[in-house]
Amino acid sequence: MREKNGFFDPGAFQAFTDGMMEKHGAPGVCVGMIHKGEVVYLKGFGYRNLEEKLPVTENTVFGVASVTKSFTALAISHLCEKGLVSIEEPVNRYLHNFRVPDPKFTGKILIHNFLTHTSGIPPLPSLNYAIVESSQPDEKKEPNKETGGKRDEVPSLKDADSLIEFIATHEYRLLGAPGEFVSYSNDCYALLGAIIQAVSGDTYEDFLQENILKPLGMNNTTTRLDKMLEFPEVTRLYYKDRDDSLLGSDNWQEAPAFTACGFLKSSVPDLLKYLNLYINEGRVGELRLVSSPSVSRMITSYYLYNPDRWYGYGFNVRPDYHGVTLVQHSGSLKGVASNIGYVPERDLGVAVLSNMSGFPASKVWLGAVNLFLGLDVETPITEREIKPQPMDRLVKFVGTYRSGEGACVKLHIVDGEIKATVDSKTYSVYTTGPDTAVIDVDGVDDHIRLLTDYDGKVWALRYGSRVILKETDEVEL
Repeated sequence: MREKNGFFDPGAFQAFTDGMMEKHGAPGVCVGMIHKGEVVYLKGFGYRNLEEKLPVTENTVFGVASVTKSFTALAISHLCEKGLVSIEEPVNRYLHNFRVPDPKFTGKILIHNFLTHTSGIPPLPSLNYAIVESSQPDEKKEPNKETGGKRDEVPSLKDADSLIEFIATHEYRLLGAPGEFVSYSNDCYALLGAIIQAVSGDTYEDFLQENILKPLGMNNTTTRLDKMLEFPEVTRLYYKDRDDSLLGSDNWQEAPAFTACGFLKSSVPDLLKYLNLYINEGRVGELRLVSSPSVSRMITSYYLYNPDRWYGYGFNVRPDYHGVTLVQHSGSLKGVASNIGYVPERDLGVAVLSNMSGFPASKVWLGAVNLFLGLDVETPITEREIKPQPMDRLVKFVGTYRSGEGACVKLHIVDGEIKATVDSKTYSVYTTGPDTAVIDVDGVDDHIRLLTDYDGKVWALRYGSRVILKETDEVEL
């Protein structure tokens, strides 16, 4: 461990992180901080292999999941500066077979819409299909939400062409016109990877290595599973079953068509080098990787999707958090929970990686930032302002909302209060307005908002960064 006193109290942070790990049952976590180009804190907590009692160290390699998206956005920015891509051009200029079920929108979906999750494409089951098809299952694996565990029932999604065809032919309707709704889309970032390959002539991995990872000295970072397994310290994967029992796995999830949306593996020191690139507005020492305007575009607050939370290019942005800007992104896969980000006004970058699905890495990340800023470690990113609503407003929330990705949210009323059943677990819900509320998931607020049509009828639920369609007004528990 390396640490340096300043505003940051390492003892208070360790107590906070230990408490979070104990509360959630996480085997291992690694946290690092870089300030003004110097690594001021770097510590492993717990175990990278719980069974063999192998500790997490500074150099342990974890999955980073959707943190990958900022790398993809950076790669697109790099290609824009070379004149090979234009963010304001339609996607089908570069991927000629790309189309959506409503043909009038196909040519209107821009690369900008892909980068900001505003294409209008709703959450689809495609990533689940690709993972089931490509990954080695665990012996005690639970049935897949989409397929019941029957691997031969999923469509083949092994490359960009098959994903493009799936998006074109799968039965769904667009949420709206491009730019009308923000709804997080792994599919769109996957196809950004296909654009990178199409215009550069390199594989996504090779392009990252040559243009980002190698110049930054990120020697323990890769998208390739075979290369990762050659690193000296790689974590085991942990996740909980429906009974909250902790399970371990050595089977990393793969989905070749979706590499660019979430399948990078890295270490905290490597990610601190990456964050320092943004703190330095595109420079690595004397080398300029991307221009300062490109970095500014990536962290622009384009579309609001949560209270005080906006999406840029591969990052979400909280523009005014106690006088500073928070730029960050999280990630989640089996055995992966991650959050990285930086505070431009303080030249501060923080990276948090864990080897257990569902661990609130974003809360640990914010705790580190809070302490650095002189705030209480538990200060939330958005203050919860509870506003009780009359029963005629509460009943508008009631219904079953189901995502193509497999998530199911059931809002129901018990003893005059709203409850949310999410994937078989029930949580308290607190209204923050006539159409907004938070679901309290083990101390973490998940923001929701009802979406209504012109007649005032609820047709969907914004749940975090996703729009989930309403399936029925009824709730069957």
